[in-house]
Amino acid sequence: MLIELWERLRGYDKWVQTEATILSSKLARGEVLRASVIRFGEDKPDGERIMGWRSNCSLAWNDGVGQEHTAEYEVCQNSPLFQLYDGQTVTIRYNPENPGQFYLRGVLKSRVISIVKWAVTTVLAFAIALFILLLH
Repeated sequence: MLIELWERLRGYDKWVQTEATILSSKLARGEVLRASVIRFGEDKPDGERIMGWRSNCSLAWNDGVGQEHTAEYEVCQNSPLFQLYDGQTVTIRYNPENPGQFYLRGVLKSRVISIVKWAVTTVLAFAIALFILLLH
């Protein structure tokens, strides 16, 4: 799988796996990406706001010597991590050389999905605009 290859290349597979507890989860409606939209009569593409729900979560975990670490992450509504709420646990990996640094696979997946959606939207908008221009 590509994500496992990415984790090996980045060295995440050597980080320590542990359970982290969700301390808080707050939902917010906001801009999730900007799509390129060709506006007729304009020389350049403009950015159009696309709104959606995002979850801002804080989590805590203990390192190998028992010291607690906290961090935050943000995901959009298409992520499985979007559904997490206070008190639930999630598997993370933390850097043994810097235990405050963590990796959560679902955050990477969420970012990749957002980028792919943005790319597809941009390509489709451009293709539709080009098709319409060629018809005229």
